[in-house]
Amino acid sequence: MLKQRPDIWVDADSCPVKDEILETSSLFSITPLFITTINHFSGKAEGSWTFLDDGSQSVDLYIVNHVKPGDIVITQDLSLAVLLTSRRVYVITPRGKLINEEDADEIMFYKHLRQKTVKRKGKWKGPSSFTNEDREAFTQVFKKTLSSFEGI
Repeated sequence: MLKQRPDIWVDADSCPVKDEILETSSLFSITPLFITTINHFSGKAEGSWTFLDDGSQSVDLYIVNHVKPGDIVITQDLSLAVLLTSRRVYVITPRGKLINEEDADEIMFYKHLRQKTVKRKGKWKGPSSFTNEDREAFTQVFKKTLSSFEGI
């Protein structure tokens, strides 16, 4: 991947690690770019925020159209992650998983499996509850990723 100073894009609609992103980004003097729909407007939002009209995939499309190789995107949308890793973008989930281009086949297979199950049974067991361990894992991976840009 490229080693320029990255922009940090946050798919902020339902991001559980906004505080951790702000805190960690400030250690590296980078202002993260939070992208969300107007439905998630908060008057107390810190950092740089872009509010979009509420529309299907509007946040994803905005990020895809503005991100550049070497940037970092924080999202729990694994379909978006697959699109971005093929464009040489670092993608980190709020649970601290760094998504790689090699993960694409597995991600899309499980998405297909989930859709088939929902169609057949009408339900799918969702992810486990978000924990403090998830926050710690995210912070560690995010710091390590940002550290790889130090000195640039």
